[in-house]
Amino acid sequence: MRGRYERRTWHYDPTLYAPAQFRRACNYDTFLPDPLVGFEPRITASTVGVVSDAERRLQRLGAGSAAAPGPLARLLLRTESIASSKIEGLQADVRDLARGEARAHTGGKLDPTTAEVLANIDAMELAIDEATSAERFGPDQIVAIHRQLMAAAPNARVAGRIRTMQNWIGGNDHNPCGADFVPPPPSRSNRYSPTCATRWWTSRCRRSSRPR
Repeated sequence: MRGRYERRTWHYDPTLYAPAQFRRACNYDTFLPDPLVGFEPRITASTVGVVSDAERRLQRLGAGSAAAPGPLARLLLRTESIASSKIEGLQADVRDLARGEARAHTGGKLDPTTAEVLANIDAMELAIDEATSAERFGPDQIVAIHRQLMAAAPNARVAGRIRTMQNWIGGNDHNPCGADFVPPPPSRSNRYSPTCATRWWTSRCRRSSRPR
């Protein structure tokens, strides 16, 4: 991802309910992505060739029936959702999802983990629909996708809300020092253009992200 890191200081907080080592001031690096507006990616001839070949293969796959790629697309979507959910510690396989979808259709109770992964699938389907149908993809679309993603999460109260606190991935529960990734601070949101949707950050904090 294009961008840069900015060194910031997490200030000493004597009132923080945490071990002494986490109340001390410390430094951390927050990532500030470059705007997409005006960015023209360079695509090599070999990449263009690969994309063109993939398009031809998809056209042949769907030549017999307009609905032919449908089952494959659904399978790939579920596979990707399972893989991305594992990053956040959510373990579910294809059988779990199939059983969960069956229970959902019959009004049964879902396992919390399965419910979160299924919400991930719903969010991805919504993202595809919005990206292909919305005249302009902006903050409203991102918030709607985030609301769908977090619908079954333990902290669903943050669903569909632009965050007002610093969050991070990895490290400890008390400060971002030593975290694996620290997104831009909320104070930088006013500098981001509403027309550049990727510069708006929601409070996407499940089990691996701690808002502070």
